[in-house]
Amino acid sequence: MPDVFGLTGAQFETFLLIFVRVASMLALYPVFGAAQIPVMVRTGLAMVITFLLYHVVPTAPVSDSIYALAAAVVSQVVLGVIVGFLAQLVFVAVQFAGEVLDLQVGFAVANVINPQTQQQITILGELELTLATLIFLITNSQLLLIQGIAGSFHLVPLPYVHLHFRVASDVVAFFSRALLEVLRIAAPAGVTLFITNVVLAFMARVAPQMNVFVVGLPLQVGVGLIMLGFSVPLIGAIVPEVAQESIRQMSAVMRSMR
Repeated sequence: MPDVFGLTGAQFETFLLIFVRVASMLALYPVFGAAQIPVMVRTGLAMVITFLLYHVVPTAPVSDSIYALAAAVVSQVVLGVIVGFLAQLVFVAVQFAGEVLDLQVGFAVANVINPQTQQQITILGELELTLATLIFLITNSQLLLIQGIAGSFHLVPLPYVHLHFRVASDVVAFFSRALLEVLRIAAPAGVTLFITNVVLAFMARVAPQMNVFVVGLPLQVGVGLIMLGFSVPLIGAIVPEVAQESIRQMSAVMRSMR
């Protein structure tokens, strides 16, 4: 391959593969992959990170054919998608916990547009997602994700990625951990609302003349909002912890892709 911008064929392929991996991760990373961030800004950030990493990442051997180069590019995209998906699971878990509360409180019928994904989600789901995003930024957890990009080249050297059955098991393990965090966030308000519904059921049996539907709806909303206020500090404690755990889990997944 002829020199491109003063780079040899191996150097140009290394730069290209670094850029593809970085851009694929940023496209799915929380905050960085939000729809509000223009594609040009995200591409520019990926280019800056690529320039910084190019001088520390070992040069990959030059591909012997265009098909080998295409396979290497696809490998970097696959790695970026998997790692970005794992990073996004933290926020999906928090949003799902809010949607569980919406179902019990009665807010599930009212949806709003999530500005990050341009999809409809429930009110409390959007509220908890916004709180998680703010906590994520305040604790500088986004810097951990950028460090994870740099560390990925040490864990999975260029140019290829090897997928094993262990990768699927690691992803499933992290997914189950995300579901556990859903229970931790939604449990206080969920259990309280369940007890409230049981009490309303007993009251309906003891005093049939009472209109449970008239009394129950505002009572559920009030109890749900009060418990949501108590669970906000819980989100502040869980999100940084899960962010740290997600970095460790992503490292374990990438070790399985060597």
